[in-house]
Amino acid sequence: MRSDTQSVMIQAATEAVVQFVGDGANLPRWAIGFAKSVEPRGDEWVVTTGSGDRVPTRVVVNAAAGTVDFVMSPAPGVEGWAWSRAVAAEQGSWFSFTQVQSPGMPDAVFDAQVAAVGHELVALKALLEVACPL
Repeated sequence: MRSDTQSVMIQAATEAVVQFVGDGANLPRWAIGFAKSVEPRGDEWVVTTGSGDRVPTRVVVNAAAGTVDFVMSPAPGVEGWAWSRAVAAEQGSWFSFTQVQSPGMPDAVFDAQVAAVGHELVALKALLEVACPL
């Protein structure tokens, strides 16, 4: 089993980063490699992926700790986890995202997810730093 952690400096307050990332409705805006759309279902979100799969996902926020964890259930009895954390820094916040290769997940699929997170962090940074002047 492999893992991957990537980080990005975001010029925004830690609280703002956690609030944005912790709102499941925002997943299609920044998690562009994972979430094409979402719909609320009880205390979780059903994420429709690019392949059309529907993945129930719980978003667990601990604002005081600056963490947002994602618990995905791609099949009955199967859970995948991803963890994120925003830490205050002089220029804003360091945001880190860690994912783990699930048992049975082909290496090529995990490698594609790792590449996607790199793009997602760029999207997240842009969304939180760039304000539309209109």
